[in-house]
Amino acid sequence: MEIIYTRNSEKLAKSIAEKLNLSASSALVKKFHNGEMQVSLQRSFSHVTVIANTSTNEDWFELFLLLDALKNARIINLCLTYSGYSRQDKINPNESCGNMLFFKFLETFNISKFIFLDNHNEPILESPFQHLSATPLFIQDIKNKYRTDDIVIVSPDLGRAKEAQFVAETLKTDLAICVKSRNVFNKVNKINVLGNVENKICILIDDMIDSGATLCHASSALLEVKAYKVVAYATHGIFSQGALQSLASSDIAKIVITDSIYCRDNLSDKFEKLSVAELLANTIRVLV
Repeated sequence: MEIIYTRNSEKLAKSIAEKLNLSASSALVKKFHNGEMQVSLQRSFSHVTVIANTSTNEDWFELFLLLDALKNARIINLCLTYSGYSRQDKINPNESCGNMLFFKFLETFNISKFIFLDNHNEPILESPFQHLSATPLFIQDIKNKYRTDDIVIVSPDLGRAKEAQFVAETLKTDLAICVKSRNVFNKVNKINVLGNVENKICILIDDMIDSGATLCHASSALLEVKAYKVVAYATHGIFSQGALQSLASSDIAKIVITDSIYCRDNLSDKFEKLSVAELLANTIRVLV
């Protein structure tokens, strides 16, 4: 087996390949003046694992074209370290459902197995897949840094309550939940904190950070009810425009993300990165 990666996944893919003692290579991506892409391979491949993240529209098209270029491969495994459009999961009349649509596209390719990392929703696929989580990495990191009696695990909203509860139960610590209330314009105007966080280190657990607004609002609400300080853990650092600046100037003391999405290394001291290379390598190893 060999590793092939998309342009935005080079560093992580090479780290995975090194742990597996496999070769890693990229395709040649040519861009035309009108923005179209062409993906070509220098040779044929028989058994490959593709490492990709699809945080932008262009990432998705590059992946589709790469999978098409691999159409003669005998076995293709796809490891999506981040799957864009996963938040568009509601099936409503006269409205697109990007999450399901892109899964349908992926299933048109000859993919033997899918590997996902903390997809926002459970993947809906007929093909075999494995859904991994970075939560065990977070739990171990929290154990290494904090005393159980000093912390409270916090869900930044109701949607992440189940995952936060799992972390709290594993660490045998308390749980708190931030509940948003919205005004008539559907904007968050208040966050109520359910649970006692006074004089505690509050550890927010989330799957992704996009604008950072949810974490910033949750942090302010926790500090208002006398939390000692706030730390955040999230798998995917999407960091849309302005997010890094907002988070850097926020009340959050530390933000821990993974390398599932490439992010420049010169982040402020407030940010830390954990690598998911070992987690993904262990999963891919059984496919070799």
